[in-house]
Amino acid sequence: MGGAVLAALGLSAGVAMAAPEPFSCPAQIAGTAQTAQDVPAGWQSVVDQPVAVHVLQGFRINLGPLDTADGDVPDDTVEKGDGKGGKRETTTWKLAGKRGAYAVCQYAATKLVLARPLDGYTQCTLVNHRRREGVYRLESAGCQ
Repeated sequence: MGGAVLAALGLSAGVAMAAPEPFSCPAQIAGTAQTAQDVPAGWQSVVDQPVAVHVLQGFRINLGPLDTADGDVPDDTVEKGDGKGGKRETTTWKLAGKRGAYAVCQYAATKLVLARPLDGYTQCTLVNHRRREGVYRLESAGCQ
């Protein structure tokens, strides 16, 4: 009977679950609303220089609940020339055995992050690019 139930559900010991779809952090998010929760008497809360778009600025792997900063150390970082005098730096995290981890996409001019659970994913990659005589800028971040 147990085998019939498994067969009816489309499950068996020899069938692997499909891997989740690869994803990338969105390159930007629309402006965020920020307000003070409690303004002292005599003061007013005003957003100084509102930002219309927040650009992807950082990426990390969090090993536990999002309310704790428990960042994972990357497994590998490789820097290669881009053929134009710049450099491309690729950082990789291997996710085997890291249940309950999250990908965290961080954006400029806000503390708001986008987070996604990583169960079922095998690897995440962060790519930074530096043009000749420039600073590194985040090019892409995602997991597969």
